[in-house]
Amino acid sequence: MGFKLSIILGGLLLVTASGSFWYIDRLQDNIATLKGNQIALESSIKQQNESIQQHLAKQKQTQEQVNVLTAKNQEAQREVNKLKNTFAKHDLDNLALSKPKLIENIVNKGTKKVKEELIALTNPNQFDDEESNNS
Repeated sequence: MGFKLSIILGGLLLVTASGSFWYIDRLQDNIATLKGNQIALESSIKQQNESIQQHLAKQKQTQEQVNVLTAKNQEAQREVNKLKNTFAKHDLDNLALSKPKLIENIVNKGTKKVKEELIALTNPNQFDDEESNNS
């Protein structure tokens, strides 16, 4: 009976040892997997932090551009208001009634200038002269 008990206890010891070995090996595999995941996660976090920094820099640059454009817009608005005020001071209706020839000459000169510019812009042969000169 002592011999059988020794064999049973030896078998239990062997099963326990091999089960423990298997369990420890599985835990070590899990640890290795977790370490690999940690490395991948840290790399991903680093990339995301760099991306965030780039986006913040881009946002700052965009905000600066918006501020510059806003300032230019305000300056243009001031100029428009200045011109509106200048024209509001002059009554062109009364000037046209009192000095029609002056207004007529100004309008005719402006019309002639616009006509000449339109002719130059719509001339279908405007590029032919350059090509023949280059040949």
